[in-house]
Amino acid sequence: MDAFRDSYSSSYRCSYHAFLSFRGQDTRKGFTDHLYRALEQAGIHTFRDDDEIKRGEKIESVLEKAIQESQVSIIVFSKDYASSRWCLNELLKIVERRNTDRRHVVLPVFYDVDPSDVRKQSGSFAEAFARHEKRFSTEEMDKVELWRRALRDVASLGGMVLGDRYEGQFIQDIVEEIRNKLDHAALDVAPFSVGMDYRVRRLNMWLQDGSNDVGVAVICGMGGIGKSTIAKAAYNRNFGRFQGSSFLADIRESSEQPNGFARLQRKLLSGIQKGKAKKVYDTDEGTSRIKQAVGYKKVLIVLDDVSNRDQLKAILGMREWLHPGSKIIITTRHDHLLKAHEVFEKFMVQELDEDESLELFSWHAFRQSHPEEGYMELSRHMVQHCGGLPLALQVLGSSLSGKSVEVWQSALQKLDVIPNDKIQKVLRISFDSLQDDHDKNLFLHIASFFTGKKMDYTSTMLDSLEFYTRIGIENLVDRCLVKIQGSNRLVMHQLVRDMAMEIIREESPDDPGKRSRVLQKDAFNILRKLSGTENIKGLMLNLASKRTFVGCHKKRCHDEDYDGNCSRRRRLGFFAWKPIIFSSTNSASASNETDFEAEAFRRMHNLELLMLNNVNVRGSYEEFPKSSICLCWRGFQLKSVPENFYLENLVVLDMRNSSLQNVWNGIRFLPRLKILNLSHSHGLRTTPNFLGLPNLERLILKHCINLVEVDESIGYLEKLVVLNLGGCKNLIKLPILRSVRDLDLSGCSKLVLGANTTATTDHLQSTACEMKKLNLLSPKSWYSIWSSVSPRKNIESSSFSLASLPHSLTSLRLDHCNLSEIPSALTMLPSLEYLDLNYNPITSLPESMNNLVKLRTLAVEGCRNLTTLPELPHRLKELNGRGCTSLKRITNLPNLHISPPTHPLSDDIMDSGLWYYNIVLDSNLWYCGKLVDVVSLFNTPTFSSFDIKLLKDIDLFDLKPNGGIEVPRNNFCARRRSKGTFECGIFSIFVHESKIPDRFNYRSMGMRQRALGGDYGCRMRLNGK
Repeated sequence: MDAFRDSYSSSYRCSYHAFLSFRGQDTRKGFTDHLYRALEQAGIHTFRDDDEIKRGEKIESVLEKAIQESQVSIIVFSKDYASSRWCLNELLKIVERRNTDRRHVVLPVFYDVDPSDVRKQSGSFAEAFARHEKRFSTEEMDKVELWRRALRDVASLGGMVLGDRYEGQFIQDIVEEIRNKLDHAALDVAPFSVGMDYRVRRLNMWLQDGSNDVGVAVICGMGGIGKSTIAKAAYNRNFGRFQGSSFLADIRESSEQPNGFARLQRKLLSGIQKGKAKKVYDTDEGTSRIKQAVGYKKVLIVLDDVSNRDQLKAILGMREWLHPGSKIIITTRHDHLLKAHEVFEKFMVQELDEDESLELFSWHAFRQSHPEEGYMELSRHMVQHCGGLPLALQVLGSSLSGKSVEVWQSALQKLDVIPNDKIQKVLRISFDSLQDDHDKNLFLHIASFFTGKKMDYTSTMLDSLEFYTRIGIENLVDRCLVKIQGSNRLVMHQLVRDMAMEIIREESPDDPGKRSRVLQKDAFNILRKLSGTENIKGLMLNLASKRTFVGCHKKRCHDEDYDGNCSRRRRLGFFAWKPIIFSSTNSASASNETDFEAEAFRRMHNLELLMLNNVNVRGSYEEFPKSSICLCWRGFQLKSVPENFYLENLVVLDMRNSSLQNVWNGIRFLPRLKILNLSHSHGLRTTPNFLGLPNLERLILKHCINLVEVDESIGYLEKLVVLNLGGCKNLIKLPILRSVRDLDLSGCSKLVLGANTTATTDHLQSTACEMKKLNLLSPKSWYSIWSSVSPRKNIESSSFSLASLPHSLTSLRLDHCNLSEIPSALTMLPSLEYLDLNYNPITSLPESMNNLVKLRTLAVEGCRNLTTLPELPHRLKELNGRGCTSLKRITNLPNLHISPPTHPLSDDIMDSGLWYYNIVLDSNLWYCGKLVDVVSLFNTPTFSSFDIKLLKDIDLFDLKPNGGIEVPRNNFCARRRSKGTFECGIFSIFVHESKIPDRFNYRSMGMRQRALGGDYGCRMRLNGK
């Protein structure tokens, strides 16, 4: 257990409320005895050193332990206190306790002495110290100075002064003060706070920043992530720095109770006013009293588990009411509880990592920091199930403590079927807080089918299902039910997904066919038994490719995305889950076992979302429901889509990894289709006719390795914005394109980049107008008149060329296309932002590259014949040239004279040292061993020899001044014998450390050197005389 956890745990093993330190000769049988009894009668358990304990080593250890196990230390300063070395040493122990744990409260009581005498060691205290100094040798005077400092520190805390009061009243005042101190004593923080130190550190820094502004911090995260624990830890460390403090726990639950807001207001006032608050009868009265209370003192207020802004307003009122320097901490599951324009600090709580999770779990399961022998593998499986959620680690670890291996194995299998109820109750609060059934159904759909999918893909599919996807996902993110992470993908904690699956199971506990969403084994059984109903809106089934089946257990099993023995869970989304794996000794019978009848879908009249993988269906496809909007059938085994398979309502058709050779015969009118994905369909030789797909937006044909041509009708798709033909290595012909924004032709090495198309723009526009008219017709009418107006009859031969690229293009990938020349027409694309020319045998780029005014990323990796780069566009942000082994010169890099970056860059970029003002050069550019010149930046001539004298060592050649540059130690440009740069009037050379001349008196080599205003990457600086 780390030191931080020790310090936090110790106070919650306290044996005493208070420790009483006093000079027995002065006050034992009088004032101190009366104070002790009054404290005990008030229920304040107090330790005092009585006469029955003999002085010596044993009593010293007993007293030290008592100080450590007390929440408050009361020090009674009397006239003869300082004459006792025992008392002064006891005082040192108390001060040490307070310095190591700021939550420990120290109350000085001045009995018949003036606080200034204690603080300045005057009066009777001066006499006592004069006697000490006579007794001590010179070597021991350090101890006397420690006593003096301790007296100054404690007397400066303020405290209780007897003055001319009656002792009885004075004692009662002390008891009341101690009671108030205990009310504000350290909160009970969960034991074994693994990883708490660094999670609290930033919050502590904010609390201690000394600002005079009223600060607000929001601690946000999913249920059970540790928000309240972090807030308590920060509160315990800092409440003593404020004139008043209050921690209001469980506001969401408390506010729902009768007169709940008024009760919370009174508790807040009691904390701020140290227990003197009167009863609050209504929220208006409470708000008025709070406004008065917080305006004249600096306070720390923690509002725990806030679920809406009304609670903030009712409990605290307006931020402007608070005294300067006050701090408010709010814990919530709602990411957007405060509005964007409001000033506040935000602390997102992340899950524990694997090592932290294992340690926390071990403390609860084994009462030690690591698993016992024989339990390591089971512990790791449990930890993986918890997904770094502290609540789950605590609940499951405690429940398994002291249990046998067999019980652990059984518990692990049960968890994969039935989620732990205690964990589910906490997580379900966020689901129940969703305001309407729309958001709840959206959550269940995402949990079932779209975890791990990109936001735009998910939005397209769910929008077609009449969800208000964008605003709905914002509401889910706000409640920490969903995260949007790298590449704009939707991510959901596994335990939250488990909760969703349990909610779906509760719709019909015993009959999966009557649930709204069915997954994996439930779906398998439904299709096998023909037991589907109209309740089913979404179905997912993923069968392992080329596997066979013997049977399926009937156990209650939700999203089966883990292997059969339930030992390892998977946390990926649709079609990334672990498929059901089956086995059989007879491959023929196995094939029959894994085929399903089309009739199984006949009763699913409301099926909108169908996701299948490597599923084979026999029978008439006319049985499939006509309500389907999203069809994702990967591994579709037929060579063509049957004509009686109703597709007209589809918005998404995903048949990647299929056996299709011809998608369908003739023309099919799918007026709603927006996404068509046929990637990795290796048998596909040509695309379908697109004239019946007027609303198609995304066409993905990636790695259709036998695709030879794309149908010419693609040129009439006005809404097509994404076309991905990456890896279509046999593609020869591509027609002209109209409005594509993202085009991927990577690996299309056989594509004929012919002359400009002969089809006129006027003809394309007129045909498009005809198609718009057709789109207004019903499918039946559309088919009946198609033959008379079909623009296909008038399509003239056209071929794609780089010169014919649409001006709408923003992203173009041409890597591995065997291009030896880039035509200047490519530089006439006004909207292009991303250009990938990697691994082409080009020798140069057009001189007009700077015409690409919006270009931000240029990639020329692996272009081994490329020797120079021309002047580049001014908006360029990233240049990747790894492996350009012939590159010698870059004509310029734009925007070199703008301020250094004010935002953090990635570690890779920092360590490379290759950031220059507002442009980032990929660190791999420096594998270009021949690169010696970047105009306006640096020039690195090669030197052939060194002379003994420094001036003869360096042959300056005819160098011209360049802009400022930092050169990293790992600069691969400097691999030749030695190089130098001339920058800002300074000549620099690069030599191996073993060849640095002895005359260089000042040498330093370190991981970081400050340069250009900050620490950036590895540096080596040599200074010579």
